[in-house]
Amino acid sequence: MALTGCYAFMKHVVTLLNILYLSCGLLLMLLAVWMWVDPTFSLSMVQDEASYYTGVYLILFVGTLLLIVGFLGCAAAISESQCSLVLYFCLLLAVLVAQISAAVWMYANNDKLVELVRYTVKTTVQSEYGSIEGRTETFDAIQSGFECCGASGPSDWAGSKYNNPQTESLGLAISSPEQSFKIPASCCKGDPKQCSEALTAVASGPISELIYSEV
Repeated sequence: MALTGCYAFMKHVVTLLNILYLSCGLLLMLLAVWMWVDPTFSLSMVQDEASYYTGVYLILFVGTLLLIVGFLGCAAAISESQCSLVLYFCLLLAVLVAQISAAVWMYANNDKLVELVRYTVKTTVQSEYGSIEGRTETFDAIQSGFECCGASGPSDWAGSKYNNPQTESLGLAISSPEQSFKIPASCCKGDPKQCSEALTAVASGPISELIYSEV
């Protein structure tokens, strides 16, 4: 017997929601596979490989779960069972509430999340750039692509291992306000000839206009 009234409407709503879930699940799984196959870019954003691959597994799990939920929902809609549709609609609402709650939490903790990302980027700038080839190449691509320089600005490079290869500590100040420091070529918006002088800055002096200042 065909569904009518509210149940017919519920069937259409469930179908639309499941198309959304299937799409999101597929995108997350593709993202997880890409992160697994080519981890170079994303590894520059985390402190260690264990944390990185934990995130990959989590994304893969969520993507798989959404795909399963989507397929089950489509099956319930096709079967046109009133009981199955009601139960499944309740399940979708529960998942939706969980997602909204997560979004609200992320919005409420936005400043902390931004600080965490900034701290991670600053760690890459100060202790890993120039010493880890993969992260160096990735960070160069990020700076060129997003037209930025450092975590907070070009001055971040003054106390980095890129300028002080023997230094193990982070954020060490340079010894003199007149001392110069190097800035990576990926921070420069001009051609190599124009950038040759701009890539050497003085701690107390202005940064060349050829150097990206936005973060």
